[in-house]
This record gives sequence, structure tokens and C-alpha cells, in this order.
Amino acid sequence: MDPALPTADPASPWMSHLERAHNLAHAAARAIGEESAPSAHLAPAARRLELGIAAMYDAFDGRADRPTAINVAHGRLWDAAILIAQAGLPSALSVLREACAELVAAEERFPQVPLAAPALTPLRAAVDLPPLHAIARTSLTPSFRAPPLAKLEEEVPVVMLPEPTTFAELAVAAEAARRMATEQVKVLQQRKALPEANAQAIKPAEPPPGFAFAPPTALGEDAFIRRWARECLDEIGMLGVQRAPLLGDEWRMSLPIERRMVAAIDAIAALGPTAIAYLEPLAMDAPVANPMSVFAIAMLGGCLDGRDALAGAERVLHHFGPNDPIVAEPFVAAMKLAPNPFVQSAMRSLSTATELGCRAVAVEVLAYRGWLTQEELAMLADEEDPRVFALALPALAAVRHRDLERALARALTRDDLCVQVAALDAMALAAHPQAASAARAAAEGELGEGALVRLALVASEEDARWLLRRMKASATPAAIEAVGWAGLVEAVPALIELLESEEQKGQLATGAALDRLLGANLVESIEIQPEALDEVEVVDPDPEPRPPRLSLAAFVSHPRDLPPPGSSETLEVPAIDPARWRAYWAEHGRRRDPKQRLRRGNPYSPSVSLYELDRLPLSLEDRGRLHRELSARTGKLTPFDPHDFVVAQERSLAAWGTLVKASTETPGSWGRPGVR
Repeated sequence: MDPALPTADPASPWMSHLERAHNLAHAAARAIGEESAPSAHLAPAARRLELGIAAMYDAFDGRADRPTAINVAHGRLWDAAILIAQAGLPSALSVLREACAELVAAEERFPQVPLAAPALTPLRAAVDLPPLHAIARTSLTPSFRAPPLAKLEEEVPVVMLPEPTTFAELAVAAEAARRMATEQVKVLQQRKALPEANAQAIKPAEPPPGFAFAPPTALGEDAFIRRWARECLDEIGMLGVQRAPLLGDEWRMSLPIERRMVAAIDAIAALGPTAIAYLEPLAMDAPVANPMSVFAIAMLGGCLDGRDALAGAERVLHHFGPNDPIVAEPFVAAMKLAPNPFVQSAMRSLSTATELGCRAVAVEVLAYRGWLTQEELAMLADEEDPRVFALALPALAAVRHRDLERALARALTRDDLCVQVAALDAMALAAHPQAASAARAAAEGELGEGALVRLALVASEEDARWLLRRMKASATPAAIEAVGWAGLVEAVPALIELLESEEQKGQLATGAALDRLLGANLVESIEIQPEALDEVEVVDPDPEPRPPRLSLAAFVSHPRDLPPPGSSETLEVPAIDPARWRAYWAEHGRRRDPKQRLRRGNPYSPSVSLYELDRLPLSLEDRGRLHRELSARTGKLTPFDPHDFVVAQERSLAAWGTLVKASTETPGSWGRPGVR
């Protein structure tokens, strides 16, 4: 790579045109795949599209002369357009016409100066973060579906009989025709029965259990590579979806799991081009949407240099449906973490797709990674789609956008509860002076209990007293949890009294609220029994005696191969014995100033929230709440997400530590920046 030459920028104008052409070509391919009427022209059109898109990848990634590759792509798409016109698909033809125009624009705006060749560095194993591997290989060629033509039945050759001239010859010809028809039927029946007969004849005898007549044939090199590619793909999917810490585990315990996932990504890269080309067909082969496969193919596409690898993940997303949360959520999770430089342009291209859910996927990734421009944020402030609008509100708050006030006013009056929740979270992130009043109004409205904890994060002393009165009137788990977050000292005796009189379902929430207030470390162990299936209420018109309730192991296993029953797991939770809490409060309660906000036994300050976020084994939801509380109580903001890799979270926490140290802290204060 010549350091004097400029490199290709995915955000450059010519690549933006190429990206739009790529998106439009895929839209035409999906139109062909969705067509039900067979045509002799659609399969050849799909093949031309495959070649055209592969030429686009050559232009994107510099695997061939870029202007030549653009011309080749234009020619292939033009050929496909002619075939689609002959097949009579006007919608796909219109899309391809736009794609050809984008390719012309890409060629016209291609820089006149030479571009540097793609850099190929030796493969290096990563450690804590996903790598970006550049591998010498040809561009991946996609495979598109087309409606199959009707299969012609195989016919037996017809023997032409001599034309009769007399009635006697006519009788002879009729008898011969009858005989020939009977023979043709027999021949066809024999041909249909022949494969089954041959299969029965050549079927070998089964060896005894544990033995084999001959060792299996040795795997070829490609088969060996595909086998291990499948193993690594399953490993990446399993670890990626399940890497979040379990309840009671510290978040840093995910680091070994993340390192194992990164090692599997390195292994795929080391297996080379054969393994990389096998990934997309392997993910497509799943009979139903599988979140682990979607995450794995998306993460691998984001860790392999090149636009073609990332496009394979996009095709998997479209294949299983971007509007399905089982598909969209793991795809988004991978795109938030992937280092591929084409992720930004690919997400912007995805945001223009017509399929439901695509725009929400793109906006969520772009907002998370801070790639939304001021103009895009201004447009999102007027968004009508509730799902996209809810995703845009935190992004507007993160940059204190000029249209934030207008967007919040719209959101708080919307009927969609998810939009209202997003508005309250955005107000906390922006340290909005009306955050508490908006949360209190939402708690008294349709959102109800969904706003209680959000009010507690930004509450004044009067708001905390209102939450306490709300809990006394209706001691629901959400109300109890909100009182624990609010930090009112006089709530401690009320919680202890509630623990003495409460039903079993709310005791754990009460113990957790007392622990959050006092930090007494009064814990007890509970046993979690082995998994069992919950009964589902089904209305049966012909009721029969119901079978006994079975464990999951008994339900899925053969009676002779039942696994052992297993042992219960022990989990430490805050104590629910009211006597222990009353004794602790009698000993330490006099030292608590009732005017101060209390958290973990200390007068509250943002440093306490940072300590909880950094050191305590909390759930992902609680850690997200602490991040919003830090923003609301300091008036500052730095990116943080509990779903990030451990190393990235540590960097974010270090940045938060710098901001908190630079803030003026008054221990026990109820105040917030901008609120008197």
C-alpha cells in the first residue's frame, strides 16, 4: 500500500452512489425471489444480478480496477433489467433503472487521483475486543432465488405405426397400439419403482451398536474447513447472545466469555476464504429464525474487512425478516460492536429500505454509535413511526439537540407508552429541569408504574415523599423499588413495616429496596429448584385426565435415558427477615439525617452512583438506570452501555470518573443541575 495515495472512504460521494446502487440491486433480487409466477427469464436475471453485485464488491473493496468494476456491474444490471422486462415485472425494472443511474453517478464522481490498494496485514489474534481481519480473497458472490419452472414429466418414446388402408389393417393397428400403451405403463411404473428397489437392494446391514464395518472416509480439505467453520459459527452465536452476566454475577465476569468469542472469530479468519464463503449459506440454512445464527453472521461480517462480508449479514436479516425482534435484536447487537468501516454506510443504506423494521434497525445502530448528523436528528424529531421516534429521543438528548424540546413535547403527548418511556429516559440523560414533573405526570397517567423508578432517579425531596405515599396506598413491587431508588430516610421504617405484613410476592423487592437505601449487606441464601415446565391454560373441548406435571428433562428425554434430577442452585439475595432489618435500623438509624438523600448507607452523591455502576453485581437494567441517574445528577454525559464489551465499559467508567471528579458534590443533596 502506497502511503502517498489516499485510501477509499466509505463516506465519499462515489461510494455513496455505489451503496445506493447496491441496495437497489438487492431490492430487485428480493422482488424476483418473492415472485410466484414462473418465468424462463427470472432465473437468468437473478444470475446477472449476482454477477453485478459481485462486481460492486470489487469496486467497494478494491479487488479489481474500480472504474472497470463499476462498468461491469452496470452491464450486468442492464442485462438483468432486459430479462426482467421480458418477464413482466415493472416494479423490479423501475428499481434496476434507478440502480443503473446510481452506478453512472458513481463512475462520474469517481476521484481522478489513484486510490491506494487495500492493505493486507498478517493475521493477528485479538484479545479483548473484536478484531478487523483483512484477508486476500475474491469477492463473495451472493445467491438469489427465482421461481422455478414447472418440471416436465419424462415421457416414453412413441413408436409411429403405419397408417392402415383396410379395416383388417385397422384392427391390427388398434391391437398393436393397445399393446404398446400397456407396455409404456409398465415401463413408467418400473422406472418409478427402480430407485426404491435399488435402495433396498444396496442398503448395507446395520453394524452392532458400538462397532463399524469400516472407518468413515477421510474428510477432504474443504469439508474439514466447513466443519470447523460451523463449529466456530455456533460458538460465536452462543457466546454472543448469552454473554451478559447472570443475576448476582459481576459484570467483569463476562470477560472470559468475550475472549472466547473473539478467539472463535480469529479462527474463522484463519480458516480462510473457503470458511468465509460458507458462512452465509450456513446461516441461511436454518429452518426458522435463530438469534444465535443471526448474531454470529452479523458479528463475523463486521469483523472481516470488506463490504461483501457485511452484505451477507444484511441478506440474512432480510431473509428472516427485520421486523421480527428475534432477528433484529441480535443483528443490532452485533452491528453496535462491529469494527468494519462499512457499517456506517451500510446502516444509512438500510435506513432507506422499504421493508418494515429496517429503518428502526438502522437508526438504533447509528444513534448508538453517534453517527447521526444534525440534519438527520432534526428529521427524526418529527418522526411519526413510534418505534423509530423512541429510538431517536436518547440520541437527541445525548447531543442536547436544538429540536429536543419540540421532540419531547410531542413524545409526552403520544399514546404509545414506549415513546413516553423513551421521552422520560431522554429527559434524564439531558438533565432536563422538567424531568421530575414529567415523570410524575406520567406516573399519574396511563404509563402508571412504568414511570415510578424513572421519577425516583430525578426526584426532589417532595417527589420522594409522593412516592412513599404512593407505596403506602398500593405496595406493588414497582412502587417499592421506586422508594428504594428515591432515597428518603423516613421510608426505611415504612419498608420494614411492609416487610412484616407483606405477602411473599413483594418481600424480595422490599429487601432489595432496604439494601439499596442502607447498604447493610444483610443477605440470605435461597434455593432455586431445577427447571420445570409451567402449565399453560388451554381450553380443551374434549377434556381428558391431565398428565402429571413434568420437568423439562423428563419432557424432552426418553424414559430409559432420563438424566439425573440435578441439584438446586443457591443464590444470595437481600434478607427478607424484618427482625434483622429492625435490629440494624435501631442500631444505626439515629446517625441518618432525615433531610439527606440516602443510598447504600451513605449520603447520596454522584460518586455513589458511579461506585454502584463500577463495583456492584447489578442487573443490566439497574446499570442502565445508574447511567441515567449520573447524567441527571451531574448535568454531564459520556457514552456508556452495559451491553458493551468489558474493556469498552471500563473505558466509559474511567471517563465518567473524570467527569464526576470535576463536578461539585454535596453529599445528601436532592438538587440537580438547572433545578433550584
